[in-house]
Amino acid sequence: MKKILLVDDSDLVAEVIGEALRDGGFEVVRARDGYEAIEQCYRVIPDLVIMDIDMPLLKGYQASRLLKSRRGVKDIPIIMHTGNSEDKDRFWSYNSGACAFVVKDYGNIGPLVDKVNSFIDYEPLDTALIVEDAKSINREFIAESLSNILDKELYHSTIINQLNDAARSISSLSGTVLRVLELLDLACERDIAAVILKIGREAVPYVFPQATVNKAMADDFLSVAFEDFYKQFQLSSVKPAEPQFFNLEERADWNKLRLDKVRLCSYHAAPIFGSAGECVGTIHLGHVKNNYFAESILENIGAFVRDAGVIIHNAMLFNQLSSMERDIRHIFSKFVPQEIINDLIARRTHTSMLAGEKRELAIVFSDIRSFTTLSENNPPEVVVSFLNRYLETMCDIITDHGGMVDKFIGDAILAVFGAPKSWPDNARRAVQTAMAMSRALAVFDTTGIQLPPEGLEIGIGVHLGDAIVGTIGSSAKFDYTVIGDTVNLASRLEGLSKQYLCRIIVSDRIVKAIDAHKDVLEGVRFREIEEVIVKGKEEPTLIYQLEDEGLPSLSDAEYDLYKKAQAMYRLRNWQTAIDYFSKVLAAKPHDPVCIMFRQRCQDFLLTPPPADWDFVQRYLTK
Repeated sequence: MKKILLVDDSDLVAEVIGEALRDGGFEVVRARDGYEAIEQCYRVIPDLVIMDIDMPLLKGYQASRLLKSRRGVKDIPIIMHTGNSEDKDRFWSYNSGACAFVVKDYGNIGPLVDKVNSFIDYEPLDTALIVEDAKSINREFIAESLSNILDKELYHSTIINQLNDAARSISSLSGTVLRVLELLDLACERDIAAVILKIGREAVPYVFPQATVNKAMADDFLSVAFEDFYKQFQLSSVKPAEPQFFNLEERADWNKLRLDKVRLCSYHAAPIFGSAGECVGTIHLGHVKNNYFAESILENIGAFVRDAGVIIHNAMLFNQLSSMERDIRHIFSKFVPQEIINDLIARRTHTSMLAGEKRELAIVFSDIRSFTTLSENNPPEVVVSFLNRYLETMCDIITDHGGMVDKFIGDAILAVFGAPKSWPDNARRAVQTAMAMSRALAVFDTTGIQLPPEGLEIGIGVHLGDAIVGTIGSSAKFDYTVIGDTVNLASRLEGLSKQYLCRIIVSDRIVKAIDAHKDVLEGVRFREIEEVIVKGKEEPTLIYQLEDEGLPSLSDAEYDLYKKAQAMYRLRNWQTAIDYFSKVLAAKPHDPVCIMFRQRCQDFLLTPPPADWDFVQRYLTK
């Protein structure tokens, strides 16, 4: 019975193809990688080899090239069987000595068997010669032969291809180092290998021991490795980190004492250089054989480490960026919504942020009333604890609604909707945030703090307008912030909330934006108050009191009376206006806006305003 050596690292492929070959009357022997394929060719002397290309440790065309360079086994026909169908794969296959190339596909099983039948008796084999040479075949021999058989360019390209495959799958630094240590088989055998990287102020070791090495041997090996590492960097401030060991999953003997006399007899260390030529760490290899690291093997190791260094350095940079990203997310998560953080991190450049730009923003400005009194009546540690809890509560509300906490000004909060990420409904989000902040006061825990007589009270101003956003500051300290009249007016509106005894005051720009976008705010009413001119502004702003279920509000009937009172007020019909305001106050005796307007009308009955008075209230102080 003819014997087929099937070389494939996939159990599924091996099972399917093996079954087809056995049905065709062939005996099938399995190998999982290029090294094992070479060993099996000498051990079982197959009549034909079916070789996969992409396998761990040694690609199929490399194993084929080595076999074709050796007497005896060079006459064994090789069929390349791969999922790769590109021209380069056919090129390397045929140039490595394969007699046929078959693409892996369920429909190609029949043609593959046909190819086997075509080439099975291609050349008579000198089995006696193969048996004689088999005595000197081992992994060490194969590794040494690679540098002689594969020309330098091919060997170097092999290293690059394998390491680039590893680079494409970078997801963690430790995973990349593990893959590099696994790929060391391209260069040499080793009983233990370690990579020590300088990361910040730490020397971080990654260790890959084979089954021949136990913990005691690994510890001794690491001691020597650290000595070489410190000689390379000459930095006493770098402290050794806890080593990370690979390949210990099935090592029950790891911590046991060795009864045999096996010890590491050969050692080699080399620096690892990054893409810019800077040393980022060291690599260390140990072997139980004396004088294992011959010149040819060291040449392979040198080529490997040169390319591996770039991959490891890239993984270190990736790890550093990932760490920075985690820090950024942690630091800003309380102040900026997750979507904004994702948007900022995803940007390739922050030029627009640094240069500054004009945007339409919705601004929410809030302040705790009588905070000075509160501070004077409580110990500092109580005030700080209270303020931190308050700010955290309010910041969570702001970020939950898609806003950014721009800054704290003492107990005041400046929140922005529209930068760095803008929403189609910035105005609605700002109003919803103001309402949520107001409602949060009702359930906020004030245990342990002495409050002013009026309790915990805040004022909120909400405005929409153009502002400049960007990174502002010096080279030593800068902030991503907003500046302009829009911000100032929102602050002034918050100040007016004290004047009108309303918790939330919004501008007409907010109301118009919500009306224009048909944003629905169920249960919310904007009660028009009057036009005002605040300090720093020349044009009047129409202001509204925000009413909702969490705030004192008028019924529909009361609101109709209020609008009639306002109409009479603007017609200078002071007495009729007083009558309507009084009707509202009969139902809502503590309504501050109606109390203010009624008193003003009563004053105008006694002392009428000038005929040219424009009904605009001017507040020219802060």
